[in-house]
Amino acid sequence: MLPTTSKTPASPRAPPRPRLLRRRMWLLLLLTTGVGVFLWLQFTMLRANVLALPDRFSGLRRAPQGVITSTSESHRLRAATTAKTAAQGGQAEPIDSPPNAAALRGETAAPPPAVAKPTANANAAADTSSRMAVWLARHAASAGAVSPVSAAEQERRRAGVKSAMQFVWRNYEEHAFGGDEIDPISGNMVADAWGGIACTMVDALDTLWIMGMKDEFARARDYVASKLRFDHLGANPSSHISVFETIIREVGGLLSAFELSKDAIFKAKAQELMDLLAPAFDASEGVYYTYFNPKTKHKHFPPWSGHMAHVADIGSLQLESRYLSDITQDPSYAKRGDAFYDILRKQPSFQDSGLFPVRFDSKRGKFNSDGGVITIGALGDSFYEYLLKVYIYSGRRKADSFLRDLYDNAVRGMEEKLLEYSKEDDLFYLKEIALPFESSVNRMDHLLCFVPGLLALGVMGEQPDSARAARQLNLSKVLMETCYQMYHRQPTGLSPDIVEFPGMSSRDPKYRLRPETVESLFYLYRVTKDDKYREYGWEIFQSLEKHARAEYGFAAVLDVDVLPAKLENKQESFFLAETLKYHYLLQSPDDVIPLDEFVFNTEAHPVRIRQ
Repeated sequence: MLPTTSKTPASPRAPPRPRLLRRRMWLLLLLTTGVGVFLWLQFTMLRANVLALPDRFSGLRRAPQGVITSTSESHRLRAATTAKTAAQGGQAEPIDSPPNAAALRGETAAPPPAVAKPTANANAAADTSSRMAVWLARHAASAGAVSPVSAAEQERRRAGVKSAMQFVWRNYEEHAFGGDEIDPISGNMVADAWGGIACTMVDALDTLWIMGMKDEFARARDYVASKLRFDHLGANPSSHISVFETIIREVGGLLSAFELSKDAIFKAKAQELMDLLAPAFDASEGVYYTYFNPKTKHKHFPPWSGHMAHVADIGSLQLESRYLSDITQDPSYAKRGDAFYDILRKQPSFQDSGLFPVRFDSKRGKFNSDGGVITIGALGDSFYEYLLKVYIYSGRRKADSFLRDLYDNAVRGMEEKLLEYSKEDDLFYLKEIALPFESSVNRMDHLLCFVPGLLALGVMGEQPDSARAARQLNLSKVLMETCYQMYHRQPTGLSPDIVEFPGMSSRDPKYRLRPETVESLFYLYRVTKDDKYREYGWEIFQSLEKHARAEYGFAAVLDVDVLPAKLENKQESFFLAETLKYHYLLQSPDDVIPLDEFVFNTEAHPVRIRQ
């Protein structure tokens, strides 16, 4: 009989193969999901930055609302801006003049950054410059000479523009006096589009003065003196005002009214409002926050921008700040405004191009290339504009020549990185570069039509035979033609807000009463004395009268490709402050706001250049 053996438990076996496969499948699924989520986030960010950006801001030139709430964010676009091609030749010698606000602070200016040498793109830029010269010669030959506009015709045109301003102002005064805006179709007052600060009135003060509407100016002055208050701003804890828009429209309007009339009430009101906005400045970060509640002192950047500043917001307050310091002898305003310039001087540009991403991470003190775009248009424009204009305002003083250097570098980068030629349209245009993948976006928004005028302004004061001046003026002229054709090729004779190339098709067909094109026509006429720019402007003004006039003002046109035009019940304050003003100045003699004595802020408010 065999001995019995006790059974011992079987040793543990490896998991069955199906279980192992399931685990591996789960791991693979998790890994795939993670990669998919990462790619989706990257795509979403790129899509938001590249595609949704213009549409998100489609309501306005800069911000759709001056007051925003937690449920309705107001986002901004800024008026056209900047610069152009710097020739391979050197740059103009800066002119010494009285000290600016930095000197008032007792600070020693850092040495200006060296102008970047021509890059590897210099040959391509030279080819582009030659192409522009050939293009201009060909178009000049085919167009023929334009007859000079007679003095009598100039006067007739000025009277027509003034009549439009009188019509708009009369309706505002009768139906919405003291309100921020008037609805041009219904005639209703929009009391607090910008916080309830009589924005249309203040924005239009200098236009009234320039057009000789002194009785209307006097009534507006009395309102400012007796009824305009700012202590209610922020009464709603969930509301915030746009610091940028408040400064360029309201503070800028008050400062210009003071400059022209010398009435101290305007200076006092401007100082009161800037003092109210002072806590929006963060000394540790060196920038003003985008949105601010004066009551709660809460301030923030737009959530959709990754809670980062936009360079046009923080780089377009310096002209107003310096001027206020000069007229009050209080350097604190200039010190806050110039703090960003102190940061900027230490920043490398994008790929040494002279251009910068539109987003600035104030916490880290550097520009952000992980999203957004490289553009001279929305969110970047007036930053480049003020590099030149603050330098001009300072009297072109040597201590501020670094601003001219930055401007010229940006012009070089604009030609090398952004300028494109559409053979189909026979036009030059400025594209965008989408970050972080550096893909080209072949579209141009109306805001960019500030650029030809800025380039022309930059040429003033240079030697006529300067290679840089000739190069920049040629770029100004070819881009001006593109901006004019954005109007001329539409059935209404009015421009879409955004066009795509090739084909110059309307991405956003709305016309928002914007000023950028006529502003550039004004500068180019003043610089070149070519009457075709006056003719272009008059053609646009006639289209404006024909298709955008409503019962109580002028209204945005919903689709410039459709006749008869359908209107939107919206009239921005910048229509009075800029569009009508530049139409009037375009048809006026040079001694009406001479450019060797005045410089305009980005809302078309002129102040006198420091002597």
